Amino acid sequence: MQNVIAKTDFTAQELAKKIKLKIVYDPQTTLVISTPNVNRVGLQLTGYFEYFANERVQVIGPSEVHFLDTLTQEDKQRVVSNFFKNSFPCIVFSRDLKVDDIFVQCAKQKGVAIFSSNLSTSELISEVVENLKEMQALTIQEHGVLMDIDGVGVMIKGSSGIGKSEIALELLRRGHRIVADDIVVIKRIGNMLDGSANPLVKNFMELRGVGLVNIVRLYGASSIKLNQEIELIIELENWDNSKTYERLGGEPESEDILGISLTKMTIPVSPGRNVAVVIETAANVYRLSQMGYNAMDELTERMKNQ
Repeated sequence: MQNVIAKTDFTAQELAKKIKLKIVYDPQTTLVISTPNVNRVGLQLTGYFEYFANERVQVIGPSEVHFLDTLTQEDKQRVVSNFFKNSFPCIVFSRDLKVDDIFVQCAKQKGVAIFSSNLSTSELISEVVENLKEMQALTIQEHGVLMDIDGVGVMIKGSSGIGKSEIALELLRRGHRIVADDIVVIKRIGNMLDGSANPLVKNFMELRGVGLVNIVRLYGASSIKLNQEIELIIELENWDNSKTYERLGGEPESEDILGISLTKMTIPVSPGRNVAVVIETAANVYRLSQMGYNAMDELTERMKNQ
């Protein structure tokens, strides 16, 4: 496992590129955004700047534009100039609203970026906040394979050469989807872990004796998934006769990743054992447990009623 990467600062230009904002004016300087929160400009246009979160992305919608349109040109110039006396990274206009030349003039003087979006104001705010949180998320890389098995995000781990990729290949043939092979990029977003492939090896799989294969070319675009919430960890290990493995489904193990505890199942590997089917079953057992069902509880209840 690599060290945790936490990017606390990002630029307005990075945000604009990620969510495909249209550039109205870009000063071509580094405009740092240090918080994932957004400020809806409103009271500031009336001259009230107490508790003004100027470090945030500033969003302007139809209400603000219509308010400015009620002002004389002189008053509009004064209001906008007063707003730009504060330092902030960028302004984003929603609904592809026409940006008054006064904003562009002030932005050029202050070195502030102006962008626009065709989204509604509420949609734009949600999009900005969600993407800024993702950009700021704690990130690590783990060795393993991440699969979507019947809607459950399963990360398969184990020592090198134990057969993770071969098992993933069998799961692919059984209709499940793969997210990442060998290197899984894990981000903590809120209280969930989002897994994706390392861009360098995305869609590729290494098979000993065969070499590098392109999953999309072999199985089609429907065989892959760009990202997946990680819910279950499967740890593969060589069968150890001296070790006792779970047979009745008692209290599951857990593993902590980036401060989030995940259910973990250890599955022994031995010649002739169809591990892919076992993992498929484990994923469905996990799903049933999330729905409140436990086979051991049902068996215990039956025994009580005998």
